[in-house]
Amino acid sequence: MSLLKLLKEDEGLTPMLREFKNIIDSNNIKSVAFVGSVGVCQPFAELFGYAIRNKEGYFIPNGDLENVKKLVIKDIGIQMEDFKSLSKVDAVILFGGLAMPKYKVDIEKIKGLINKLSPKLVIGICFMSIFQKAGWDKEINFDYLIDGYIKVSIYKK
Repeated sequence: MSLLKLLKEDEGLTPMLREFKNIIDSNNIKSVAFVGSVGVCQPFAELFGYAIRNKEGYFIPNGDLENVKKLVIKDIGIQMEDFKSLSKVDAVILFGGLAMPKYKVDIEKIKGLINKLSPKLVIGICFMSIFQKAGWDKEINFDYLIDGYIKVSIYKK
């Protein structure tokens, strides 16, 4: 069962990135593995990876340790390159796309991945409370959960 308590509320993507960076820095994290669904979460791994670009970063699509990508800084920002193997990181960051039913990611696979990587911290980053709606907050022992809400306004002349 989730024992998380509310620490702070704010609006926008910038506070998500700032608070994420603060969590990483204040916990002496040197390496992170972002885990997310293919396509949807990959750009978020690059975005959040850029916020902590002085750390060692990886992306594990759908929790598949056979397909690890290393986050590298290139001329246009963070990009991904193939990486051979990953056995340990300081923090595992799970993106909410994993919990979306259409991606059919088995939570037991993700729990096994967390055990294999034995991180100091497990951080969830999601929008619209997807981890809570899918019950992952009761199955995964998150140290921190960053949950954002998106309001969309479309205007026309």
